[in-house]
Amino acid sequence: MQFPMENLSDSITTKGLSNKLEEAKLYKGQRLPMSPTEALRHFQGRLTEFEQQEIMDYSEIWFLGLETKKIKASHGIPQNAGYDDEHGSYNRILHDHIGFRFEVLEVIGKGSFGQVLKCLDHKTQELVAIKVIRNKKRFHHQALVELKILDAVRRKDREKCHNVIHMKEYFYFRNHLCITFELLGVNLYELIKKNNFQGFSLALIRHFTRSLLKCLQMLYKEKIIHCDLKLENILLSQKGQGNIKVVDFGSSCYEQQRVYTYIQSRFYRSPEVILGHPYSMAIDMWSLGCIMAELYTGFPLFPGESEVEQIACIMEVLGMPPKDFVQTASRRRLFFDSKGNPRNITNSKGRKRRPNSKDLASVLKTDDPLFLDFLQHCLAWDPTKRMTPDEAMQHEWIQEARLNKPRLTFRPSMAFFPFIDFLKYIIYILGLLFYCCTLCRYSKPKQLRCAIFCMASKKNVLPCKMVISF
Repeated sequence: MQFPMENLSDSITTKGLSNKLEEAKLYKGQRLPMSPTEALRHFQGRLTEFEQQEIMDYSEIWFLGLETKKIKASHGIPQNAGYDDEHGSYNRILHDHIGFRFEVLEVIGKGSFGQVLKCLDHKTQELVAIKVIRNKKRFHHQALVELKILDAVRRKDREKCHNVIHMKEYFYFRNHLCITFELLGVNLYELIKKNNFQGFSLALIRHFTRSLLKCLQMLYKEKIIHCDLKLENILLSQKGQGNIKVVDFGSSCYEQQRVYTYIQSRFYRSPEVILGHPYSMAIDMWSLGCIMAELYTGFPLFPGESEVEQIACIMEVLGMPPKDFVQTASRRRLFFDSKGNPRNITNSKGRKRRPNSKDLASVLKTDDPLFLDFLQHCLAWDPTKRMTPDEAMQHEWIQEARLNKPRLTFRPSMAFFPFIDFLKYIIYILGLLFYCCTLCRYSKPKQLRCAIFCMASKKNVLPCKMVISF
């Protein structure tokens, strides 16, 4: 199963942009780029008064967005002359310009920081992603930290081998800081969703993990904490090859320059962050362990509805944390009583979670000892006892990746099958294998490749790609 990146020419045709590329021909043969003076001479009547003033700040004009309904902005209007909403987010208009160069095609992401727009760069004819930061002081301050980290990452990864997003450039537009990036494919959460939340094969998870560790190795050397590793922030980068890149450094910081205490998405949040301990680069290794487990099962390993239940979910599988880890935590009273016992909590489904009532193997439904050992070394309560990225890269489970280069396929998920249907599935597979072996006795090829599509139940068809050697 492949998830192709968008083809530029197809995208332009699909979006009806081919006529935009010939816009200069429609206006007395004017060639791009134009100077501001040339643009005003030919198109002044189709620009707003605000644009007629701001265009003089640009040396090259590549795109004007003349076919769209523009905002009638004015310096006397509240909320950034009318260009912002009440939260300071930019009021984007599809097919309008950003910086007289980029054409807004669609919104591909939103967050507390602002929004990410898919745009066509009329200068390079490339599709790009532009992160438009909210026009608020605190978001602008954090964005400057992000810029510093993105610049450091770009300089340290000149060979582009560490599987991390690269900033192209940044600029200010209508009081918004804008950062341009290469446009990537779907994220890993979307990939799992496309597969009906069935997990991936261990071979593919190992491939993804190795790629993530290359990123974390580089960040570790630079003393950078990502602070928000999750499936949504890991994107496919190239068509059909399973290459990934880590994105969104909006929460990141240097280890000795920690800015916030409330970081990481809840399902991937480390216990030291929840309990109020000082955090380090080890929190990213915790998130990595959570990501790997979710890639295998299709569901979050610790799906807490709140921070209190999040700790309960962790204790349910990993047992109680060390006593000194609890006693020295600044937020311990939110989760434990005076005797160090966890506070009872019932979630929205009426469920109470008991410490140590499960184990990792039963939750994941696997008995692979190396995979489980790797996860246990990522999910240690004590952050000092977790593997570093370098140590993880040397783990025996990861080293198997050198011999396996998996394709982007999915493992069959048995977790939801009735037992009888499961037996039918096994019998069907054995029958097909016997049939293939019989055929092979009378065929010349030494290797018989067969793609078996087997009906496991009335509602599920599982693709099982097999290679049988003789």
